[in-house]
Amino acid sequence: MKTYGIICEYNPFHNGHIYQIEETRKHGATHIVAIMSGNYVQRGDVAMIDKFARAKVAVNNGVDLVLEMPVVYSLSSANFFARAGVMMLGALGCVDGISFGSECGDIELLKNAAKASASCTKPEKIKPLLEQGMSFPQAVQQTIALEHGPIIASVFDSPNNTLAVEYLKAMEMMHLDFDTFTLKRKGAEHDSLNASDGFASGTLLRQMIEDGEDISAYVPKDMADLAAEYEEKELLAYFDNLERELLFVLRSTLPPIIAECPDVDQGLANYIFHTAINTTSLDEFIEKASNKNLTQARLRRILLNLYINTKATDLMLMPPFGRVLAFNERGTEILKAAKEKAEGNKLAIPFDTSLKDLIDLKRPPVNRFADISIRATNLYGLASRTIRPCSEDFTAKIEIQ
Repeated sequence: MKTYGIICEYNPFHNGHIYQIEETRKHGATHIVAIMSGNYVQRGDVAMIDKFARAKVAVNNGVDLVLEMPVVYSLSSANFFARAGVMMLGALGCVDGISFGSECGDIELLKNAAKASASCTKPEKIKPLLEQGMSFPQAVQQTIALEHGPIIASVFDSPNNTLAVEYLKAMEMMHLDFDTFTLKRKGAEHDSLNASDGFASGTLLRQMIEDGEDISAYVPKDMADLAAEYEEKELLAYFDNLERELLFVLRSTLPPIIAECPDVDQGLANYIFHTAINTTSLDEFIEKASNKNLTQARLRRILLNLYINTKATDLMLMPPFGRVLAFNERGTEILKAAKEKAEGNKLAIPFDTSLKDLIDLKRPPVNRFADISIRATNLYGLASRTIRPCSEDFTAKIEIQ
């Protein structure tokens, strides 16, 4: 048994993901576990298709076990997103390696970039550049270029490279000795609006689904059928459908409370509040509030975190449980191995298909994260034209093969 982990979003699941799974198995993996964003994704958006359906498609197409990354982390910056995913793989205690895509496909270059990033994010090094008006990523990248050269710095020009570096840094921080397998991105580039050789980016596929176009050339059949079914039933979720709910929260929440959100200080909270009360649409608010230091993705994450009541202090905790969304027979073997290794594993957490059973453990961090999950899922139910029932975290069917 050789288990590899993949940290993912599958929004939607496409041929590029199948390619990664197949190559990971060729690399030696007998079992694959995916740590997947739930109903909210790291770019500050709702997932177009709900977490239970996406997890089922993943298991139908090569993944053995799908665990939900708690929304606290899936709606966070890359470093917290990566740490949570890596920690959950470590919590299983039976994971041998981690597989991730990258634009460079060079694991040694990525490891060198991770070391450079760790040394160049110290406040004393980047503070002068921040004071000159640079954003945090720009300041870090320029410092890396000065201290480690342009080749290492160029790694951070690409989003998957940047995320890969965060995975490696998280492994080092948690002393996890995973084998690291990186796969050079094939076909369409990240966020590209052009398809290539049967591969299309998630950005293009989401646009095609929204426009009612056929995506069957770029995704497995069950994913194409699912998108068509959700379109027909008006169950596809869109951020813009939450406009009134999010505007209400913006208009009714005072700056001191906004400042408790992740990635927000008091000055930014004041700025968000005063911008919000002078706008009449979500698009207008995001357009007026965003700038070079406050990206639209970060703003959307702040809005969603504000609604679901995520606090900055929640990010100081690591995931207190692992919610199982789908699994097959090999997935059962992963969970069994995790249970056997839990006693000697300092990162061990409970894993379960039932959120109710996790809540019944009566552990404060578990209950706190469960409350956030319930609130997030109930908000997600309003993101489609057809309003979904409440409490789907307790009623949705888990895929078991």
